[in-house]
Amino acid sequence: MTNYSRQEFLKQALMGIAVATLSPFQRLMGNNSTQESILPKWADMIEYARWCPTVHNLQPHKIKVISATEAHLYYDPTRLLPHGDPDSIFATVAMGIFHEHLSICAAQNGYRVQMRNISGAISHRNTAITLFATLHLIPNTTPEPLDRQLILQRRTSRLKYNGRPMPDTLCAQMATESARYGHEFFYSNDKKLVDTVIDLNQKTLFEDLKSKENCTELDHLFRYSQQEAQQHKDGLWAKCMNFPGKLVKTVFSHSEKWHKGLRHKLLANYYKNAFNGTTTLCWMGGHFENVEDWLNAGRVFSRNWLMLTREQAFLQPFGSLITNKNAYQTINQKFTQPKENKKIWMIFRAGYSDEPARSYRLSTAEILI
Repeated sequence: MTNYSRQEFLKQALMGIAVATLSPFQRLMGNNSTQESILPKWADMIEYARWCPTVHNLQPHKIKVISATEAHLYYDPTRLLPHGDPDSIFATVAMGIFHEHLSICAAQNGYRVQMRNISGAISHRNTAITLFATLHLIPNTTPEPLDRQLILQRRTSRLKYNGRPMPDTLCAQMATESARYGHEFFYSNDKKLVDTVIDLNQKTLFEDLKSKENCTELDHLFRYSQQEAQQHKDGLWAKCMNFPGKLVKTVFSHSEKWHKGLRHKLLANYYKNAFNGTTTLCWMGGHFENVEDWLNAGRVFSRNWLMLTREQAFLQPFGSLITNKNAYQTINQKFTQPKENKKIWMIFRAGYSDEPARSYRLSTAEILI
């Protein structure tokens, strides 16, 4: 056999091995692109998913890569809210969001991320980084309509909105998406209801400010300047909260001075004006009793948020209306209720505004263990 023949023989043999190796993946994925059968790298997925929203931007998630197809998901108990989220319910919701973002990233390569072996409830009482679940890359047979670039574009907007309501067609799509996960999506453009909720949100702010524990916790989480925000890469940056840093620092350091009188009126008016232009109010209901429910809620919420992002819209959650008992009782009297013993667990305003500032995030290297 000549050198040329041997080279051709080896070339053909190697090509045959490659085709035989890739074919099962191609048949499973339903297309002939070899690119989609290439395993995505965990670090590449985290580079996108780290921009997901978390409670007060605390980013409790940690990842330990075990192999090309397996990673372990941990949480850092120092990045939880012992007072504001004592049972870590919304920290668990955030874990579901982070997981769904990883899976959306994996879909570009024809995979999804499956969560297994959930260890139990997240607890701020733990003293060390704690294993929460295992993550596994598995082939995905369902097309993913959400592009991972939406994760980078997503924002929370606490700016004034322009008064344009959310399109009925988009809200209908969000309702359909929610139903896929067993949740119900509601929305209203009723001005009376919108104004009532904005007033309630304002009232709840001052009620929460009367709690010294709440103010102390938030004071530790606020980043009052860009320098602090860049240094910590977490927490609530005043610019993103649409509040002057010095004002917020005074409010949390001396909250008793803002409970009544002229200061109270000025702060109330300043806060309320930030909601000008709000036309559409949205809320979601679903089973919300245990870890699996909270993770599922995170997944559906993340997908709805990215659907809004795709339409160049923004949202702002009204978290205190859920966590404050008095406010929660009021909204349950005002809002259409979900069926089958489901709970309203998320309320937000949605609409269009100028592009808001983006919070800082921990780097991929800081998330990896």
